[in-house]
Amino acid sequence: MRRLILLTAMALGVFTAAAAPSNGPLAGRIEARKVVREAEQERFLPAAQARPHDVVEYRLTYANTGAEPLRNVSVTDPIPTGTEYLVHTATPPQSGDVTFSIDEGKSFHAWPVRYLKTLPDGTELWADATTDMITHIRWTIAGEFEPETEITFSYRALVK
Repeated sequence: MRRLILLTAMALGVFTAAAAPSNGPLAGRIEARKVVREAEQERFLPAAQARPHDVVEYRLTYANTGAEPLRNVSVTDPIPTGTEYLVHTATPPQSGDVTFSIDEGKSFHAWPVRYLKTLPDGTELWADATTDMITHIRWTIAGEFEPETEITFSYRALVK
């Protein structure tokens, strides 16, 4: 059942690009592949074979297919249901940043994500979010995204 949920989330390809409408010059694709470590090497298998405790790498590749540079490009990807983000695996863009959400994409923050936690006695204190709390990752490209160029973002998640 968990594998079905993971594959459904991957098939939906739920991600957004804030810089362009869905039929605009920003074209994207997502690939999910299971990471297999053998000796000191990694190889990749189709993610359809992923089982609990496997690591899946998600690769999001975007291209500017238009004739003009794009500005203010942000790409947001939800962490697929049934997986947990693996800390420090989100690759930052060459120029820009990567941020994380713990509230279903309503707000984004640099790592470590801090939040106001309410204790049973009503006391509030700041705490660091854990990786199982991450719901979305956002990559923001600084400057211009030139025509006929491509950029790839990636992160890894553990199948629960």
